[in-house]
Amino acid sequence: MRRLQLTLWFVLFTVISHSQWLGDDYYVLTFEDTATLPHLRMDSISNRNGLWQVGSPQKAVFTSAQSPPRVIVTDTVQPYPVNDTSSFTVVNIASGYGWLYPHTVMLSGYYQVHSDTLTDFGTIELSPDNGTTWIDLINDTLYSAYYQWWSTVPVLSGNSNGWQYFSTWLSPLGPLFNVQLNDTILFRFTFISDSIQTNKDGLIFDDLVFEDWIEGVPFIRDDDRVSIYPNPTNEWLSLRCERGTGARSVQVFNFNSELVYESRNFSEEGLETRHLPDGVYWLKYSDNRIFAVKRFLVQH
Repeated sequence: MRRLQLTLWFVLFTVISHSQWLGDDYYVLTFEDTATLPHLRMDSISNRNGLWQVGSPQKAVFTSAQSPPRVIVTDTVQPYPVNDTSSFTVVNIASGYGWLYPHTVMLSGYYQVHSDTLTDFGTIELSPDNGTTWIDLINDTLYSAYYQWWSTVPVLSGNSNGWQYFSTWLSPLGPLFNVQLNDTILFRFTFISDSIQTNKDGLIFDDLVFEDWIEGVPFIRDDDRVSIYPNPTNEWLSLRCERGTGARSVQVFNFNSELVYESRNFSEEGLETRHLPDGVYWLKYSDNRIFAVKRFLVQH
């Protein structure tokens, strides 16, 4: 909880300090606002047409929306069918700089589940490269070090006993997959059922929030202008960069997007890392012409 509070405080402080925002890729899929519905693709891998539906839930357990009247649900009236795999996909374009300079890329929202425990279940997947790679955000072990759940990890099986909130921070995946402006980012929500019919309600989502933003940054990103070594490091990180114009600025952020080092007039050849805990960090260099972001690992 303390890490979350510090991170939220840092974000608020940065917003107030810079007061300039780039990009407006922040929206909520309430399923009432038709302006956001073009982001939605229905039943992209369905074995049964129309399992996911947008409307007012009228089922045994699912009787109301988180923000009435509409939700997206595995059929608004009927129990979910057997032997089915169905999904809907939300399409986003990287436009707010949050993916480029790991700052604020968030997915959050509300869900309810009413299904056979473990045998019938849902998944939430992310593709940072337009469908080439899919990351199961709930169960992944390969990329799990590059994103963080700010809520309890969703349990999309069994009985949630009402609406549950979820929230995950995804920014570090941007540099890992070299996400650039105007790249296509996909979120896929899937429900899978087995061969036994138990007449349960399935899975339901509402008020899905998608964030991709950052405050004012320099004009051009050029990561090749800066090199850091050794990587991993323990006591000292050397920094070499092609000299730009004006004062050089260096900032270091930890995995939780907290600022752990800053110099607005950087003139050294590197910086000490012996005081930093083990983990993944991002160094942001900027001058009057370019900025660069480098990822490094501290291992003592």
